Amino acid sequence: MQPLASLRLPGVSAFRDSLALAKLILVMLVSAMLLPDLALAQPWVSVVLTEPKAYYQQAADSLTRTLSREGWKVTVSTPASHVPNGSDLTVAIGTSALEKVLATGRRPVLSLLVPRSTYERLASGRPQVSALYLDQPLYRQLQLLALALPDLKNVGAPLGPVSRELQDALQAVGRDNDTRVRTAIVEKNSDLYPALTGLAAESQAFLLLPDPLVAHRSSLQNFFLHTYRLKRPVLAYSAPLAKSGAIMALYTTPEQVGEEAADWIRDSWSGNSVSLGGPRYPKRFTISINSTVARSLDITLPSADVLTRKLEALQ
Repeated sequence: MQPLASLRLPGVSAFRDSLALAKLILVMLVSAMLLPDLALAQPWVSVVLTEPKAYYQQAADSLTRTLSREGWKVTVSTPASHVPNGSDLTVAIGTSALEKVLATGRRPVLSLLVPRSTYERLASGRPQVSALYLDQPLYRQLQLLALALPDLKNVGAPLGPVSRELQDALQAVGRDNDTRVRTAIVEKNSDLYPALTGLAAESQAFLLLPDPLVAHRSSLQNFFLHTYRLKRPVLAYSAPLAKSGAIMALYTTPEQVGEEAADWIRDSWSGNSVSLGGPRYPKRFTISINSTVARSLDITLPSADVLTRKLEALQ
């Protein structure tokens, strides 16, 4: 007689196989039911552009491209079409976009392509609002001048109604970099050229900062003609200004802004929310050189690549 333990009942193996298959189907059904919830849980960034034109659009495209590769949902609108939504973060690109987003009360908010002075006027003290400033830190600008012009000891900076608040900071950063920064306050358009002439007597180069009076579009050509006659090179803050007559420009491109903002947002994502921290200056930057102006002023400059590497090493 066969031992009881060795008996094999018909159909037991088939039953076990059917049970395993049923478990597998159940797992697949539950997973399928959960997929919509997982999709809804993906981080969502709402981007608001001041206007869908090259400068703002390039930053938005760079941001969208970087985050989308990592599974983030990104939607884009303009101030006219933007309405508060359920996004985890709103990114305002440009001043008009920032004004619109702040008015909606939606938080958190990240500001891009807005100068520090404008951001502080609009958003200072507001909780859950931060910024990647448009402008470069003062110390980086003076470091670049020192690298490009090794004999430089005195820098002149014309300051208008907005940039005059940087006067003390400029002089403090100058002391830290062994450079004396002389400033002249410009109250109206007619003050600018006498201010530049006075600064040229005690300065080897000019630092041009963003200011609606000093760097007004309608007067920039005359500004650069005057500094050229004074034989003083100018460090400016955008690529168009380098083309217009500055010997160099230090700035962050819209693409770099978008990439750096995307990295910041991703690193700030934790526990299904974004915690950005305080506003900051961009880490990434680009240097443009106007070789024609340099030759005209009989100044020999290192290449933009060399200056970039040296400046990056100081950061």
